[in-house]
Amino acid sequence: MNGYLLDTNICIYYIKGKYNLDKKFDTVDDNFLFISEITLAELKFGVENSAFPNKNRTVLQDFLSGIQILPIFNALD
Repeated sequence: MNGYLLDTNICIYYIKGKYNLDKKFDTVDDNFLFISEITLAELKFGVENSAFPNKNRTVLQDFLSGIQILPIFNALD
């Protein structure tokens, strides 16, 4: 499997429009962008503890529509 495993900080930077990550992501096919279940949990935690959880849930869902989520438990075997 080839691609990019994004950590929580990169996801947040992308969502906030920092570092021209949108342009960089545009050069990569969605099939090559991944996050782990841990990153997903951290992003959801941040959304639920933010000042605007309803708005941020929608923003996160939009972001996740182009990302594949990798399970971690299989990797621990």
